[in-house]
Amino acid sequence: MQSPESHYENFLAEKYSWMLGDLSIREKDQLEFFRSFGISPQGNGVAWDLGAGSGIQSIPLEELGFQVLAIDFSEKLLSEIKIRKSDTKIRTKVADIRSRDLYQGISPEILLCMGDTITHLESEKDWETTVGHWSSFLSPGSKLILGYRDLSHGKTGDKSIFVVRSEESRIFTCQLQFTQNRVKVTDIFHEKSDGAWTVSSSSYNKLILPIEDLIRTVSQKNFELKRKDEKNGMKFLLFEKL
Repeated sequence: MQSPESHYENFLAEKYSWMLGDLSIREKDQLEFFRSFGISPQGNGVAWDLGAGSGIQSIPLEELGFQVLAIDFSEKLLSEIKIRKSDTKIRTKVADIRSRDLYQGISPEILLCMGDTITHLESEKDWETTVGHWSSFLSPGSKLILGYRDLSHGKTGDKSIFVVRSEESRIFTCQLQFTQNRVKVTDIFHEKSDGAWTVSSSSYNKLILPIEDLIRTVSQKNFELKRKDEKNGMKFLLFEKL
């Protein structure tokens, strides 16, 4: 069992963008999502994208006019932003979103954390502490946008497996095993080369964060829920700092 950071570093990062499919389509979807939530520069124009990965949220935020700081623990994924958009002014930073030292300087008007980043935290305590950092850092009126998959529908002992993406020579499969407060995620990658298939896999845990518990935790840290939505099994929430 690996930590989420080592799972990405040793297994997933090199496959991640391919796994997501056509990134230009994903970016257009994110742009429409931001517009549907009324997201545009209203204050200092600064947006932080926590768990930014290869930038499918960061790039649309820049297109909307924000000065974007993309933060992730994977340097490889962050480096893909510049490769895909050579003229970008997005700044990148390799950091752990749990670190108090990260939250220094000018507070952004938008703090974004999507793509299951919050379920990669190692414990409920980590989650609560991180929300506390956000509350202390953000100014009143700042927006917090969260996007994640609520895995609380599974019962302890349940197991499911599904294909994430497949091509003629590559297949990415994911297996979920439900335990109490956690889901063991096993990513399985089949690749065909010279007529022969090879298989590799890696496992890590995700947190189970029921949406009502999540809303309660964030609200208790001086945020007000302004909007929530759901699409393709993902929960999206917009909070405002009080």
